[in-house]
Amino acid sequence: MDDAFVADALSGREPAPDPPVIDEAAFEILYRRTAGDLRSYVARVMGQTTYADDIVQESYLRLVRSPPPTSDLQELRAWLFRIASRLVIDQWRRMKRDRKRDSTAAPPQETRGPDVPLRVDMARVFEQLSPQQRQLMWLAYVEGHDHREIAATLSLREPSVRVLLHRAKRKLARLFGERGSSSR
Repeated sequence: MDDAFVADALSGREPAPDPPVIDEAAFEILYRRTAGDLRSYVARVMGQTTYADDIVQESYLRLVRSPPPTSDLQELRAWLFRIASRLVIDQWRRMKRDRKRDSTAAPPQETRGPDVPLRVDMARVFEQLSPQQRQLMWLAYVEGHDHREIAATLSLREPSVRVLLHRAKRKLARLFGERGSSSR
């Protein structure tokens, strides 16, 4: 029996209602509508696809284990991105610890599809942004989130998102400027 339920029963209060449970059909719809975007976000922010599938799978698993108190698809999507963002940060921390322990090179980047040289160049420039800047840029310009949604996803204040996003755009512009002048 749940401790909170027992405490509520002893105090004479009504027990808190259980959060909505995501049934199989709702989960399937949510998954179909979000999995591709979530994987793209994680892969791009991580700078590699090596961990993307694991992080995406863990995000859905955590959502199912303890769903948020909503059944709104947009709120569930934001919740998923928030979970994935935190898992990405956890993975960066593990990788940083591992690099300190073992100074092996990072695995090669995956590059497939048209304009491979352009994609490789873009990926290199994007990797020069800090992890938080990559998250901000991806959520704003690929996912199309507004400042409020980004703030909720990354656990930041909305005014901070404006400033941090502006700095990230400035840095990205500077990096592209350096790339353009060095290739001439």
